[in-house]
Amino acid sequence: MPTQSWGNTLDQLRHLEAEMKVRPSVEGYLAIADRYTELGLTKEAARAYRMAEECEGMNEPAAPAEPEPLHSGAIVRDIMVEIIQMVMNSQRTGELVVAAPNSVETLRIYFDTGRVINSIGTKTPRGERSFERALTMTAGTYKFFEKAVDHVEALFDQGTNHLLLESLQRLDEAQGAAAAAGRSQQFDGTT
Repeated sequence: MPTQSWGNTLDQLRHLEAEMKVRPSVEGYLAIADRYTELGLTKEAARAYRMAEECEGMNEPAAPAEPEPLHSGAIVRDIMVEIIQMVMNSQRTGELVVAAPNSVETLRIYFDTGRVINSIGTKTPRGERSFERALTMTAGTYKFFEKAVDHVEALFDQGTNHLLLESLQRLDEAQGAAAAAGRSQQFDGTT
């Protein structure tokens, strides 16, 4: 391809890209990407393909926005007990979403008029294990959404206070056992 014609083609493509910014379309960006590919300009073609992907769904109705949480904030040590008690005492119905930093793990605790009925985790089994995992979180975020929980299976029969006390006792016992095991390993062979 002669240099002058190649330069004209490049100018035309840049002009088309400028038009796409005003009226973006998937087809337009795909056509530009194909032309860049024909010219051997792979970086420009990749950029045009990315723009086409970004345009996909622009004309579709927007997905419903996440509702505003009733309560939300950062997790600090021992705050989860307070958050659970706050939802319990206010007799709220909804979902408490607890997220570890960097989306490593997400836990969902479901409340029906202040009573914990279920807990599900992405990395822990549902029920008591995921509930206890939420209690041990020391970093991340929490959000409580008021919403119907009729679709959620009730796994817990006891009241929230009872569930909290049992869970905290099990966690304390496990921590004590781990500390005792660490001390016995530390003293092995030194007597």
